[in-house]
Amino acid sequence: MNAITQLQTPDVSSPACLMEIADTTEHMEPVVEGILWSRLRRMKARLQEVLADPQYGTTARAMHQMYQSIGSDRQARVLLSSEFCEQYLCLESARKGRLEAGADEQERAEEQARALGALHDIIAREKSIAELAQGRTGRYLREARQWQLYSPVGDCVAEKDATGVWTLRQLPKLGDCIALDLESPPARHHEPRSGVLSQPCLALTDAEREHVSRKLAAALAAIDRSEPMYGLLIRNFVRRITVRKSAEVTSDEAGRYGSEHVPRQPGSIRLLNTHNPELLVEACMESIMHESTHNYLAAWELANGFFVANDYQHRVVSPWSGNPIPNSSYIHAVFVYYVCHRLLKRHLVMSPDLGEAAKRHVQRRLAVCAAGFLIEQDLSGRLMTKDAINGEVGQMIDQMQAEMKRQYRYGEWQQ
Repeated sequence: MNAITQLQTPDVSSPACLMEIADTTEHMEPVVEGILWSRLRRMKARLQEVLADPQYGTTARAMHQMYQSIGSDRQARVLLSSEFCEQYLCLESARKGRLEAGADEQERAEEQARALGALHDIIAREKSIAELAQGRTGRYLREARQWQLYSPVGDCVAEKDATGVWTLRQLPKLGDCIALDLESPPARHHEPRSGVLSQPCLALTDAEREHVSRKLAAALAAIDRSEPMYGLLIRNFVRRITVRKSAEVTSDEAGRYGSEHVPRQPGSIRLLNTHNPELLVEACMESIMHESTHNYLAAWELANGFFVANDYQHRVVSPWSGNPIPNSSYIHAVFVYYVCHRLLKRHLVMSPDLGEAAKRHVQRRLAVCAAGFLIEQDLSGRLMTKDAINGEVGQMIDQMQAEMKRQYRYGEWQQ
């Protein structure tokens, strides 16, 4: 990442820059880099806010000392990890809660202490893993009671044997930089409100692990082949892919697939039951692209704020799902379905030898992605808010709708 600092990145504070994902012109690469750096600067500023807060005392001073002792690449790994963002948001929520009238002071204080301790632990883990990679076992590992400690981005794990000796094991990666998380505590965690992590957690067999790795690698390779700029976007905005197995292949539930992006965990996406052989590479392509697009948009929002105010009393009815959703989710959906349609269409063009089953699947998914754009009403006109809509946002989603209608009017998508 140090080399990128030498590049002149464009101003990415305007939402109009996000249209590069729809057009994939020669300007997309600097826009992707610019948004990534904006997010990194924003997370660094958030850490500095914590470290400068006098109420955090000795813990903040210890965090600052550890953070300063690791190299800039390690600092970036901490700041871009989904764990760091999630714990910072927990800390900020607890801090604000303590300022509200009627808040349970003791409960909020405990939440604040837990989140601060988690941030301290994230930096300490990254520092200890950096030391172990150089053959040194630092104090953190010597005093650790756990037998395994995973890096904040989930790409390696420090393991202790029966004699107390620590070693470092690298975990599978996609595209040389995306951690494939099949086993860490976050991957095994039960999260009731998650569509993926609320499902039962079953251990993957060695054969299933190998199958998942091969299938997802094939999906990413197909994305690179179909639209290289989307491969670039995925590598910049996805640091970790968590895979959950919830059913055996022989089970009636084996066909239950899913994926999700969680806003509080930018850089991380979740996949469900990817181990099933019946799940096509093309389905994995779409899931990865779908959730990566959410991550791309969320990174811009982290640095610049939501596209439009979310008025939870007035929701937009999605023309794709028919469900009422917040404004920001609706804008995300427009981008996601446009990008996935573009990717799958390109995949058909770039894969003339595609099997019939895969071709039928892609044709069905193209129809699903296109459906929401082909309604009579302008997509921007469906936004529900008391505040004025950012003109650039409205123009972007209407521009994507107009392009999709143009393709289907003349049958260009079938060529």
